[in-house]
Amino acid sequence: MDHLDGDVWLRPVGGGTEWTAHPVDVQLLPGDSEQAEVLLRARVAGANARSRGELL
Repeated sequence: MDHLDGDVWLRPVGGGTEWTAHPVDVQLLPGDSEQAEVLLRARVAGANARSRGELL
């Protein structure tokens, strides 16, 4: 979405709460926007499961 003071500001594709990340923690997803969204959703689901101690 934007960058400020060395951080990257992000927002979900469908809208929602913004958050910041360090540029080294952000990467461009391959493919068109639909493919990128599918990949992003899968990665977020995995990260959420790991944070809850679950296995996917």
